Amino acid sequence: MMDQKLFTQWQPNFSVGNPILDQQHKKLLSLCQQAIECMSDNSRDGVSLFHHILNDLSEYVDQHFQTEEALLKASGYPLLDKHKEEHLEYRLKLTDFLLSATLGEINKAGLHHYLSGWWSDHILGSDKQYSGFIKGVD
Repeated sequence: MMDQKLFTQWQPNFSVGNPILDQQHKKLLSLCQQAIECMSDNSRDGVSLFHHILNDLSEYVDQHFQTEEALLKASGYPLLDKHKEEHLEYRLKLTDFLLSATLGEINKAGLHHYLSGWWSDHILGSDKQYSGFIKGVD
């Protein structure tokens, strides 16, 4: 599993070369950190906060994906369809976590594992691949 410290601070090497997407990635990183920080709190307030963070994460991810996909389309990124598929997979998995949480199954460890993998594989992997295509595209 990824080191929990991965989610503590933005690093310059996380940049994809676009200020809008970098800012959105910073916000996603912050939401991931918030989710991880509340994992040890099993009180009613802690569970409520976890639900709230999951919801915020879900809403913000949708906004981010729309922005990212529009920029990739405008830049003529050749792997756009593959990238959209990864986004869809992420949405579906996050929806599973939300649905389970709504039904009382709070899988904090599973979410931590998933977010860690998503950050390293998608944001630091797939997203870095489009960096050269989107420089200068608004």
